[in-house]
Amino acid sequence: MLGFVEVILLLLGLSNFGLQTNPNPPTADASLQYAMRDADIVVHVDAATFVPNNYRALMQLGNQPQIKSSPELSKLVRELVAEVDGARGIAKSMVGIDPTTDVSSATIFVQILPQQDPSFVAAVRGKFTAENIERIAKLTSQPAAKLGGGVMVELGGDQPALALTKDGVLLAGTPRLVRERLADAWRAPARPAGGSLALAAEAIGQKPVFSISVSLTPTARKAALGELGPKKNLGSDLIQRHKGASYAIFPDGVGWTWIDRDRAGLEAMAQVSEGMIDLMRAAQIAPRGLAKIVMGGLESYRGTSKTVDEVIKRKADIMKIVQSYSGDGNFKVKLDKNPATMRLDVRATGKSLSEVFPAGAILPMAGAALFTLRAGEAHMSPPMEMPMPTTAAPPVRPAPKAAPAPKAAPAPRR
Repeated sequence: MLGFVEVILLLLGLSNFGLQTNPNPPTADASLQYAMRDADIVVHVDAATFVPNNYRALMQLGNQPQIKSSPELSKLVRELVAEVDGARGIAKSMVGIDPTTDVSSATIFVQILPQQDPSFVAAVRGKFTAENIERIAKLTSQPAAKLGGGVMVELGGDQPALALTKDGVLLAGTPRLVRERLADAWRAPARPAGGSLALAAEAIGQKPVFSISVSLTPTARKAALGELGPKKNLGSDLIQRHKGASYAIFPDGVGWTWIDRDRAGLEAMAQVSEGMIDLMRAAQIAPRGLAKIVMGGLESYRGTSKTVDEVIKRKADIMKIVQSYSGDGNFKVKLDKNPATMRLDVRATGKSLSEVFPAGAILPMAGAALFTLRAGEAHMSPPMEMPMPTTAAPPVRPAPKAAPAPKAAPAPRR
């Protein structure tokens, strides 16, 4: 098990990990080419912003001086790298797809159905060929069928179908939906204003790393309310009121949109958003202050433990980590509330995502837990030793011998 010092070294070695801007981000038109017209939820991921760079960083992690300084940590990293690279090799050899270089983006469309599994279709863009589908067909012993210039394999039962369109998009999902999208007559569905596809198009157009858009149909709304029960609460109120909502993560921050049905609801969501921004700012500043308190407080326990002494010796490294994963709380915020359209748009922007999203709270919280633990140990009294009895134990008397069993009477002669 890794100790606190090894965790510090690992975090220092992770400095090369993060998000980067995609020079050729997917467009909304391309991402929504195979959308569901009545999708309740749309999820979009730009894999090119984090997969290739972080994979390369992982492969080089074992060469970091911080990692090499700890034999135990170095061994753990080597095992992790071997597992990840092994899984990549298996995927590449079996189906011909390298998940670290061949996948650029994915968009998933979900339709909620009452009392049954949702219908869905995922459109994955990257470097794919018909040979990939044919390999999957051979592995699953299922035939690959050519449809409308594409190729499709159905895995049978409740399993999703897989297909490659004529323009090289990998589809996975409900067989009926996949089949429809391979037809020559397929056209991208319209994106009505306020719907999940329109919200998804807006979010994707802003080049996010991740986005989710929600606009429930009456069927999905009824199913969701049924799950929450008859009693009114915040969840049921939001489901009833909302016309559309989206949330997105960017390399430099986060943003969200809310479309309400009435002005009171819009004002309430604006107030909630302002509160969220306040918490995000506080969560950026608090880790730095808490880290300073913990580091200063540990001085009182110098010499009491090798672990504490190692942590004190690495004060500068710890503060460097905290500053790397947090900001000063002065990120920019644009909050646009439009009563005419009942729409609220919020965008929080910094130099990087870590300056907006409070990832830096994790390490100081761990440090505070360690500090509290050490303080508790210092104030605990040593356990009281129970005195051994001084009186001699009574002599053990031998058990009385059992009386001999009576002899059996001789059997009478015949």
